[in-house]
Amino acid sequence: MSRMTLTNQENISIVDKYKKEFCQEVEAILSDVFPKKIIELDKLYKSDQLKLSRAGEVKEAAKESLKDVLAQKEALAVSSPPPAKRKRNESSSFENGDENKMRFATKVHCNPIVSELIGSLKPEIRELIEYCNKIKMWIQLLIPKIEDGNNFGVSIQEETISEVSTFCEFAKGSFDDMSRYFVTRGKVSSKIVKYPHLEDYVKYLTELDEKQFLHIRVFTNELKMIYCCMFDIINKNLEKIKQPRSQMSSNLY
Repeated sequence: MSRMTLTNQENISIVDKYKKEFCQEVEAILSDVFPKKIIELDKLYKSDQLKLSRAGEVKEAAKESLKDVLAQKEALAVSSPPPAKRKRNESSSFENGDENKMRFATKVHCNPIVSELIGSLKPEIRELIEYCNKIKMWIQLLIPKIEDGNNFGVSIQEETISEVSTFCEFAKGSFDDMSRYFVTRGKVSSKIVKYPHLEDYVKYLTELDEKQFLHIRVFTNELKMIYCCMFDIINKNLEKIKQPRSQMSSNLY
């Protein structure tokens, strides 16, 4: 098999064909997909799924997810006699016996409303990240060879790549936020299982779910704005992005 070289015309033709097809794909995404995404996300943001009044439903669902824990703890408190006085080095029968049994037997459910919304948003985030990466590559392929002077159009291309990268990093960070929500909720739930008599933990869990619901609502609107801003930036600078150096200026070199 012959070694590939930069002067191999066959290889250059293959790459040029790929670049042409890829650029056409990205331009179709910008012209057809982005406007539809803006409308779809705007409808979702204004839908009953994300209406502000639903925050109360989220808090009730949070309390419902703890029903088994609180019910078993109450039953255990009624059936178990007061602990007898024990030696200092003896562990509590409640701590090592009944309480441990209750921990393994009790299931703390996820908040179904929040989980459903997160599940529906994750594909949207993955799709946005993929679009951002394609747009960055598209602009990168349109950057002309390095020359002295007449680089105003190139600076517009680089600035656009920077803006798209910022949007992409923001979208990636949202995955971490969602993961942290489940980790935090799991830690609070374990505290409730261990200390169900402390109402502050129960209150914190309901507030956490409400906060996540509101965050999802705001983030949905931010996704819409990202699509809108990218479409607007690229549309306003499309001429310079696709042809950063004018033909007249190129003929001067």
